Amino acid sequence: MAEILTLTSPQSVSNYTISSILFDWSRDRIVVIVGDGFGKTLELIYGGSVAHTLMVALNKANMSTTSFQKRVFQQLVADGKLPAGSVTGSPE
Repeated sequence: MAEILTLTSPQSVSNYTISSILFDWSRDRIVVIVGDGFGKTLELIYGGSVAHTLMVALNKANMSTTSFQKRVFQQLVADGKLPAGSVTGSPE
């Protein structure tokens, strides 16, 4: 099972999965597409210096203890782009 973010306080959605991530280094832009399990997707965007800083940090990150997807979910929650929750499942 891929990793999912299960919301602490479910709303109409109880979890999210990452569908795709685009790193646009030439325009300092990150686009994360997440699915809600009901066929709807959200497009979550970072731009400018924030995106550049995140891309550099992810590029240099040690992924031996925390997976890439888990880091992305944690960042989206920390920035208020997704509601709080816990990441479960195994990295694929």
